Amino acid sequence: MYLKKLELSGFKSFSKPTRLEFPVAVTAIVGPNGSGKSNVAESIRWVLGEQSMKTLRGRKGEDLIFNGSQTAPRLNKASVSLFFDNSKKIFPIDYEEIKISRKVFRDGNNEYLLNDSKVRFRDIVELLSRIGIGPSSHNMIGQGESDRILNTSLKERRQMIEDALGLKVYQLKKSEAEKKLAKTEENIKQVEGLKKEIQPHLKFLKRQVEKIEQALSFKEKLRKHYSDYFLKEKIFLDSEEESIKKERKLIEKDFFATKAKLSEKYSELEIEKIKKDIDSVKKEIFNKEREIDELRLKRNSIERELGRIEGMVEAMKSREQIPQEMEFSKKEIRNFLKEIEKNIVKGLSEKNNIDNLKLILEKIRILVKDFSGKLSEDVTIPSEKLKIVNEKQLKTKFLLAETEKKEREIQKAIEELKRENSQKEDLLYILQKEGYEMEIKFKELKGVFENLGLKERNLILRKEEMDNEIKEAAVLIGDVKFEKLNCDLSAWETERAAAKREIEKIKIRLEDSGGISEELIREYEEVKKRNDFFDKELNDLYPAVKSLENILDELEKKINNDFREGLEKINKEFQEFFTAMFGGGKAELRRVIPKKEKIEDEETENKIEEEEEGIEVYVNLPKKKINSLSMLSGGERALTSIALLFAMTQVNPPPFLILDEIDAALDEANSQRYGKMLKDLSTKTQLILITHNRETMKQADILYGVTMGSDSISKLLSIKFPEAERYTSQ
Repeated sequence: MYLKKLELSGFKSFSKPTRLEFPVAVTAIVGPNGSGKSNVAESIRWVLGEQSMKTLRGRKGEDLIFNGSQTAPRLNKASVSLFFDNSKKIFPIDYEEIKISRKVFRDGNNEYLLNDSKVRFRDIVELLSRIGIGPSSHNMIGQGESDRILNTSLKERRQMIEDALGLKVYQLKKSEAEKKLAKTEENIKQVEGLKKEIQPHLKFLKRQVEKIEQALSFKEKLRKHYSDYFLKEKIFLDSEEESIKKERKLIEKDFFATKAKLSEKYSELEIEKIKKDIDSVKKEIFNKEREIDELRLKRNSIERELGRIEGMVEAMKSREQIPQEMEFSKKEIRNFLKEIEKNIVKGLSEKNNIDNLKLILEKIRILVKDFSGKLSEDVTIPSEKLKIVNEKQLKTKFLLAETEKKEREIQKAIEELKRENSQKEDLLYILQKEGYEMEIKFKELKGVFENLGLKERNLILRKEEMDNEIKEAAVLIGDVKFEKLNCDLSAWETERAAAKREIEKIKIRLEDSGGISEELIREYEEVKKRNDFFDKELNDLYPAVKSLENILDELEKKINNDFREGLEKINKEFQEFFTAMFGGGKAELRRVIPKKEKIEDEETENKIEEEEEGIEVYVNLPKKKINSLSMLSGGERALTSIALLFAMTQVNPPPFLILDEIDAALDEANSQRYGKMLKDLSTKTQLILITHNRETMKQADILYGVTMGSDSISKLLSIKFPEAERYTSQ
C-alpha cells in the first residue's frame, strides 16, 4: 500500500473536514449522481498538481472552494492532503510518511506543502514523477476519459505511454536541457555579436598602442636608469650622512669637554685664584715660623726658670730634712685617690692626642712619686715654703710641656702648609701647561667641526637636488620605486656624472618620440579585456553546448531504448487483456515514424515540415473485419481502452490507480470480465474505484458511500466488507 488516506476541507461540496482511508487493495466509492463522489477523484487530481480548470470542471480557482448553501456559509479556502506510506523509501525523503497538500484561496493564490513545509509546484511535480504519478497520468482515468487514449493524437498517445513507463522524469530533464541549450546558443550568438562589434575599434586602438609602445620602452628604460641612479645616490648620501654623524659623534664629546674646561676649570680666574692661594699659604707659613720662634724663646725661658726652681728645691730639701714618722689621715688618702682618678679620666678623653696624654701621665707619675715618698722610712715634712716651691716647679713643668706641645703642633702645621703650597705650585704649572695644550686642541677641534658643517651643508644641497630630480622623474614616468641593489659605491662620485648624462639622453629621445596617452592605453586595455572576456565566455559556452548536446543524446537514447522495451512489454500485456475482453482477436501498438518533406514558402526559403513521431493503435476483433478504431462501437472502444490502460499499468505498476466510472458502458458479461481484471490488477496496484457497477463493487474491500442532503454538503458512509462478513457470520 502506498496511498494511506485523503483529507479534504472546503473542496467543492466537501465543506467540512472529511477523511478517506485506504488500508486495503481495492476501495470503491459509490453514490447517486450529483452526490459529489467524482469530487473525490478531482481532489486527488488537483492536489497532484492539475492546472487545467476545465479538467476540474471549473473556470477559476475560486470555483473549487465550497460556495455555501441556504444553511451553510461559503468558505474562504479549500485544502486537500494526500498521505503516502514511505516506509520502503519510495520517495527520496527521510520520512516514514509523506504528506502532500495543496491550498487555494478566494483571491486565487495557491500553496503547495510537503510535510507542512511550503514548496514549489515544480518540486511536487519532480517528486511525483519519480514514481510515475501526476495529475494527467495514466493512473487517473476520469469520466469520459477511458477512450481518450484512443481518440488522442499520435504524439499525445506516445506521451501517455512514456508517462506510464516512468519516462516523464527523463522528458523533464530533456526539456530542461533543451531550454538550457537554447539559452546557451542564444548567449553564444549575443557574445559573438558583441565581440564582432568591438573588433574594428580594437584594431584601431591596437595600432595606436603599438605607436605608444616605443615611447613606453624609452619610458621603462628611463625608469630603470632613474631607479638605479636614485638608489645609488640615496645609498651614497645616506652613507655620507652616517659617516658625518659618526665623525661628529666621535669628536663631539672631546670638543665640548675641551670647551668646558677652557670655559670653566682652566680659566684665567682659576689660575689667579691658585696663585693667590699660594701667596696666602706662604704668608701663613711665615706667620707660623715667627710664632714658633716666639715659642722657642718662651720654652728656653721656661727651661731656665725650671732649672732655677729645681736648684732651690734641692737646697731647701737639704736644709729642712727632719726625720719623722708620717701618718696619713683618711682625707689625705681620699684626696690623693681623687686626684689620680681625675687625671686618669682626663687621659682617657685625650686618647686621640698623644702629647696631651703624655703630659697627663707625667702628672700622675709625679703625684704617685710624691705620695710614695711620704711612705718611706725616713719621712721628712717639708716646710710651707718648700711646698710652695714644689708646686711652682710642678706648674713650670706643665707649662714647659704645653709649650713644647704647641711648638710641635705649629711645626706640623708649617710642614702641612708647605706640602699644600708645593701641590698648588705643581698644579699651577700643570694647569698652565694643559691650558696652553687645550687651547691648541680646541682650535684643532673647532676646525674639524667647521669642516663637518660645510660637509653637512653640501649634503643638504645635494639632497635637495635629488628631491627635485625625483619630482621631475615623477612627471615623466610616475612614482619611482627603489629596487634593492647590491652595488659598489666606491667609484660613484666619478660614475654619477656619466649616469646623469645617460638619463638626459633618454629624456631627449622620450620627448622626441611623442606623448603617451594614458587614457588611450586604458581604453585599449578595457576593450581588450572585454574581448578577452568574450573569448573566455565563448570558450566556456562552446563546451557547455557540447555537454548539453551529449546529455540530450544520452537522454534521447535512454528514452528511446526504454520506450522501445516498454512498448514491447505493453504490447504483450495489451494482447493478453484484449484477448480476455473479446475472447480472441489481435491488438498492437505500432510506432509511426513520419517522413520529412522539403517545401518552399513565399520568401523562397527552404524549410522542413515534419510530423512528430507517435503511436498508432491497431486492433482486429474476432469474427469481424475492422480496419480502423473509428469502426468500433462505444462498448468495444471502452473495452479496448480498458485493455490498453490495464496493460500499461502492468508494465510499470503505479502506486495507485483511480478509475472514475470507466465501466459505465460495459454490459453484464463484460462487467464480469472487468471485475476479474480488477482483482488481478489489485495484486500489484492499489485501486480506488468510483462506480455504479455491482460487479465492480464486489471487488472492493471497503465501500465509501457519498450522499448529499438539502444543505448541498457531501457526506461519507463507509462499509468494511471483511468486518461486515465477520459480523453477519456471528
